Amino acid sequence: MPDGSNNKPSNHKNSKVILGLDSKQRIKIYLWGTLGLFLAAIILTWAYLRPERWYSYTDKTSIQKSAKDVELGYVAWEKAEPAEGMGANPINVKETSISADGAHMVYSSGINNSNLFLRIWNGKEWGEPRSMRALNSNFNERSPSLCQTKEGKFLFFSSDRAGGQGGYDIWVSKWDGAEYAWPLPLTPRVNTPFDEIDPATNQQNMTLYFASNRPHQTVGISEKEAAKAAEVEQLADVSKKKVDYDLYSAEIASETAFDLIVERQLSMLYSLREGALADSKVMKKLGGSKASENAVDKALAFLAENQEEDGRWDIRKSGGQAGHDVSSTAFSLLAFYGRGERHDEECTYQSVVRKGIDWLINEQDIATGDLRGKRPAGNGMYSHGIGALAMVEAYGVTKDKEIRPYAQAAIDFIADSQHEEGGWRYRPNERGDLSVSGWFIMALVSAEMSGLNVKKETMERAIKFLDKVSGGQDGGSYGYTDSPGKRNSRKNALNAVGFFCSQILGRSPNTKKAFESANLIDAAGFQLNDIYYVYYGTLAAYQHQGPVWKKWLGQMQNKFVSSQLKDGSWPVGGGHGNQMGKYIATALVTLCLEAHYRYTPIYGLGFEPEPEPNLKALPLANLPQTPLFRHAKQMPTINSSADDVAPEITKHGDFIYFASDRAEGLGKSDIYRARLSKEKTMDVTNLGEEINSPFNETHPALRMAGFHLLYNSDRSPQNTELFEAKSKRLEKRHNYLKLPSFSWIRNNLLLTIALLLTVTSFVFLSRRAIKRGHRERELENLISDN
Repeated sequence: MPDGSNNKPSNHKNSKVILGLDSKQRIKIYLWGTLGLFLAAIILTWAYLRPERWYSYTDKTSIQKSAKDVELGYVAWEKAEPAEGMGANPINVKETSISADGAHMVYSSGINNSNLFLRIWNGKEWGEPRSMRALNSNFNERSPSLCQTKEGKFLFFSSDRAGGQGGYDIWVSKWDGAEYAWPLPLTPRVNTPFDEIDPATNQQNMTLYFASNRPHQTVGISEKEAAKAAEVEQLADVSKKKVDYDLYSAEIASETAFDLIVERQLSMLYSLREGALADSKVMKKLGGSKASENAVDKALAFLAENQEEDGRWDIRKSGGQAGHDVSSTAFSLLAFYGRGERHDEECTYQSVVRKGIDWLINEQDIATGDLRGKRPAGNGMYSHGIGALAMVEAYGVTKDKEIRPYAQAAIDFIADSQHEEGGWRYRPNERGDLSVSGWFIMALVSAEMSGLNVKKETMERAIKFLDKVSGGQDGGSYGYTDSPGKRNSRKNALNAVGFFCSQILGRSPNTKKAFESANLIDAAGFQLNDIYYVYYGTLAAYQHQGPVWKKWLGQMQNKFVSSQLKDGSWPVGGGHGNQMGKYIATALVTLCLEAHYRYTPIYGLGFEPEPEPNLKALPLANLPQTPLFRHAKQMPTINSSADDVAPEITKHGDFIYFASDRAEGLGKSDIYRARLSKEKTMDVTNLGEEINSPFNETHPALRMAGFHLLYNSDRSPQNTELFEAKSKRLEKRHNYLKLPSFSWIRNNLLLTIALLLTVTSFVFLSRRAIKRGHRERELENLISDN
């Protein structure tokens, strides 16, 4: 019987082998290959069709946009309408800024003289406008921008007031607990002699955005290169080099450079002088007149004519107390510096000022810094305080490196000669009186702001001394060596000295203490026969501003102009006048007539105090540091050849809104939007016909995290009325069952054919592989059965 095992053929031997693969192996390859091709086709088709985007956006009511229409942030605007809740007089509400909580609105209003106003939302409408009293002036204040950080609240605005770099400059003020005050211009890293307008901040990273018509810088330059470009701009002929407005950004300076702090502080001292002396219109707005300036001219000519050959002013020749030539010379120099004269540049009295400062330096003790002079009087500390003030100012306005060591030595002597209670008197380390100490405090504050080194403990002691000699009902009256108690000291000069020192040390004018001091000065009034009191009264009233200053200024100018002698001098008057002599008296009157531009008011130019004090007001020492920014750079992805202005940043810092008159807009000026995120770039997009019209749409402002837009438009007869529009939060509505339209199939014919061929091939090859597999198994079974 034959062996059955020898009759069974091997599957391997009977299968047809192709390329070393039997039928089973080939069938697996067919199946997996076909599956792979199918999956690849599906993936490629999915990537092309992107079915995850097969949805529309809806607000569940009336608005429905396709996904393609709302890729820009997923919002859709309602048709804009005039803003509601503005009360009976909604016009002239321009350049609006809304606080992050949506409860405060700050805006500019006015035609010939634009000022800033505040309104508060009461839940139904915006309240009555309140003037921003510490910021408004006879100049234009416009385009406000509210900003809140962890450090405190700030308000940025643009103004053409004197004290900046020229044209419109950006200023910043702080919330002092009662109002926005303490305005300061930003440094030349941002401001230029051209126009810087429309500030806005990204509160996420404290980046500043603004518009400027300065000459265009090269895009992508470094900060060092930007600094050099800024220096060139400072020297440019502004009137001929202005270009279209572009948007700029400036990042917050992470490190506060000492020179930037000094530069910022100097703006509080000397920044008004250049603008006022260069432009008669500016001078007039500040309070000057032709008569007052002519009186200053004659006074300076008198002082120049009576200068000694060695550079001093001999106090004995003017009828004053001998031994105080340093005081006489220092006061005269202050009068010249106050008028813009200086020792280091060509000017009318350069040689006079140069001789005077050289003589003053020669009188100083090189070893100690003592400026009482080589033959001082018994009360020679007066001379040192006044001489130190003149030396510091000579350095502060010129930054002359040759003057710095002498000015610093004079300040060091002040620290070394301070009494332990904080004051100064006739001799070093003697228990102080306010009359002498006032000059020393002035010198210390000026030195600190000019970049000289002032010991912290010296200033702290000086503040304690000032508090020690204060009294009255609310601490606004001042005594000589001690507090006057609960009653007025009845010394007008001491009240004026104490009030002015309190102001420059950073005490708010909104406090009861300041109100009492201001009322005492106002009640005493201008007194022609007491020049010493009038000098300090002028400085104090000017720093306080408001009705007190306006009343004082009118009386002072009229009486001083009418009482000036033919030779340009003034009579010494009563009080300390006989001790001072005619030279000092003339210099003090000159300084009074220069007061409206000699120093910048610390609290604000044009400040109008409330009728009653505000107990929430904080002193300067408790306020946040004024922010400093790096050099401003252009924004090339947004700017165009048209005017791009009025940036506004969303609360989360992801989008920027702005206005532009570029040609492709719907009207004369439209509002646009762009993404700020560096990771997700996006083209500038017009907000569309819901917002823009054939007219001018300008100055966007945002509430509700960017979903409530307010802006100005002149489309209505009222002109530049405030309009508003709200956007809806849109939700995705998916529909994967919707079949493509015939037009889609027509536009994607090749893709459709390829997809059909792929599916057909997959089905055909799969069936063939399966049938082949069946035949192979049937053959195997047949052979196995045999």
